[in-house]
Amino acid sequence: MNHNWPRLLLGLLFVSLVLVACAPPATPAPTPTPQIVERTVVVRETVVVPATVVVEKVVTPTPEPPPPAPFAGVTLTLIDNPEGQSDSMIALQNRCQEKTGVQLKVEVVPHEEVNTKLEAALAAKASTYDLFAIDIIDLAKYAAAGWVLPLNAYITPEIEADILPFARQGVVYQGQWLGLPWKAEWMSFVYNKKMLEDAGYDHPPRSWDELIEMSLALKQKGIVEYPMIFSWAAGYEQITVDYVMLVSSLGGQLFDKDGQPIFNQGEGVRALQLMYDMMNKHEIVDKAALTIRGGGTRRDIALAGQGAFVFLWGTPLLVMNDPAKSERAGQFAIALAPNGGGGPYSVAGPMGWSVTAYTRHPDAAWAFVQCLAGPEGEKFMFLNEGAPPGWKSVINDPEVAVKLKEAGGDVMAQQALFLAVRPALPYYAEWSAAIQEAVHFALTDQKTVQQALDDAVAITRELQAKYGP
Repeated sequence: MNHNWPRLLLGLLFVSLVLVACAPPATPAPTPTPQIVERTVVVRETVVVPATVVVEKVVTPTPEPPPPAPFAGVTLTLIDNPEGQSDSMIALQNRCQEKTGVQLKVEVVPHEEVNTKLEAALAAKASTYDLFAIDIIDLAKYAAAGWVLPLNAYITPEIEADILPFARQGVVYQGQWLGLPWKAEWMSFVYNKKMLEDAGYDHPPRSWDELIEMSLALKQKGIVEYPMIFSWAAGYEQITVDYVMLVSSLGGQLFDKDGQPIFNQGEGVRALQLMYDMMNKHEIVDKAALTIRGGGTRRDIALAGQGAFVFLWGTPLLVMNDPAKSERAGQFAIALAPNGGGGPYSVAGPMGWSVTAYTRHPDAAWAFVQCLAGPEGEKFMFLNEGAPPGWKSVINDPEVAVKLKEAGGDVMAQQALFLAVRPALPYYAEWSAAIQEAVHFALTDQKTVQQALDDAVAITRELQAKYGP
């Protein structure tokens, strides 16, 4: 037995291990090419914000309450008539209450009772009323009685410079400012363009003689029976207005430089004679005028095609040429008043808002008047109801200017240079009544023109002896 075989076996095993270790590695099987798929992956990650991070936040501050209105808690009382309390006026009063803080009480009474109630309270020196509208014809009487609070301390140079001259006449008496202008209106001469064209005329009458000539032609051609429209009912203030206008148009005066009545001579007599002739000689004014009252009535006669010429207050074309309100819209225009030799005069009827002398709250009352009748309030009233303003700044306002142009504003602005004003007399009411009576007596042939005016002058002298010139 060979005892060396174990060694041989171990040698063979060693050689095998060596050969395996030295052999090249086996070639691996090929790896398949992976398929590439594109996709959008939204990674959601929770981020912990460290406590030291400052987060900004926009905070809207709580608005501070507006400062209290200057006269909060003050109550003022105003007296007016129903016509004065229009929707626009009520809206303006509400705006002024918000602006000033004033609580306004409005006492509305019939037109004929306003002055009666107001004067009774003022004569008793009672503080019943704080605010009231004053007419130029009452200015002297109320001033002489001491019933109106002078406002000179409140009137700045800027306010004074902004007020139209004729509007100033309605609120200033003997140097005392007794209010701010309100509805500083005047009468405009309105004519029917179509009627004149049908009669062969291409322009309105420039004089009273031409108006009579055109009126007679309109009658003769059957276009209109009574071309000139007036309202001269007995006891009606419009009679005095028209008489004053005609005296001025003819170049006359009612009183001389010493305050003595002179209207029973010269142009005063001619003015009443013209009124008489238009009605009774030429018959271009309907005798029904002796029973007619109201500017609205005169306007309606023109709108009905029953007249060609009429004087109307305010801005009449805004209604007369409005298709929604007039079947003859577009036929009407405004011209300067006929010239009688003294100028193309019409009449102004400026009013004002005033403060009573016995108010307990003069500063609050002034603030309210300034809101109502200052430029802002006057602009509001013009734009909303056509009430003519008494402020230059309002007249020149672009928005106002557009509407004024629609209303014949260019001619109205020219007319504003020729406006007569009824005299400021402490006894005006009695004097006007005497004029109205004189005109009626003459127009109805109860007295001659001369006798009627002589009697009116005699009454005027008696009034001057009682009240002073």
